[in-house]
Amino acid sequence: MLPDTLDVRAALIYFHAYMYGPYQGRLRLFRDRGLKPRMVMSEDWEVFASILLRRQGVESREGPDLGDVEVKSAVAGGSFEYQYHRKSWQKKLDADRRSAHAFVWYGDDLRAVEVWCCDGGQLEDHFAAWEAERPYSAEPVRQRFRKQVSAGWVREHATLLLRVVDGEADFEWRRESTVAECSG
Repeated sequence: MLPDTLDVRAALIYFHAYMYGPYQGRLRLFRDRGLKPRMVMSEDWEVFASILLRRQGVESREGPDLGDVEVKSAVAGGSFEYQYHRKSWQKKLDADRRSAHAFVWYGDDLRAVEVWCCDGGQLEDHFAAWEAERPYSAEPVRQRFRKQVSAGWVREHATLLLRVVDGEADFEWRRESTVAECSG
């Protein structure tokens, strides 16, 4: 289950110190040279979500990133990719069913960030359809099985936890302000 409160202040301190601030500096240097830097790595969003949700990460790639929360990130409006490996796909899919899912969108050179969440049970139609494809049962056997959850699905079914605009919290979810539960 997600915490009763979010640690927005600590998450924004991390965001400013290691993501937003450094990227803005790099962006100026890259633009001066006619190049575009990569914004941030998915691991940056995992740390950000870990702080925001008050969850510790785990080393194993066979389960959720934060113990009982799977973290996905995508450029604003994009889909979130789920990747299942040949030897552990069923174990990972089963863990995804039992976990909460945090979806992070970022765009406009990190001046816009949204964090959404949902329960794994809300994604059951996705998981059932993916499992029905019986990945890795046909030849040639591929190395990874990739599927996506669309931006539209997240906006319709998940709960907005945090919106950051120009580096500052524009919206914060509070348990008492919503009927929706985000639990893992």
